[in-house]
Amino acid sequence: MANIDISSKLGKEKQTIKLADGKVFEVDTSADTYLIVQEKIGKEDFSISSMYEMIEILMGKEALQEIKNMKLTVNGLKEVVIAISAIVSEVDFEEMEKRFQ
Repeated sequence: MANIDISSKLGKEKQTIKLADGKVFEVDTSADTYLIVQEKIGKEDFSISSMYEMIEILMGKEALQEIKNMKLTVNGLKEVVIAISAIVSEVDFEEMEKRFQ
């Protein structure tokens, strides 16, 4: 029987997003959490409310409050969501940005 080590392929390292100097937050990239996002906002229109909900689920309440305190524009908020989506989908930011257009 062969022993196969796939531990390096499982992506267990923490994924983070930097919003500004001193504002770095971890993104929960687990399949279960992403499933929750899909179930909760998958059927909704892409709105500010759904973006906030996605941020809260994947980054937590503290990150959501920090983002709200930054008073971002809609385009700024969209950039945050694109970055989070790229991290969860394990693709480059630029690739995810193309998908959002």
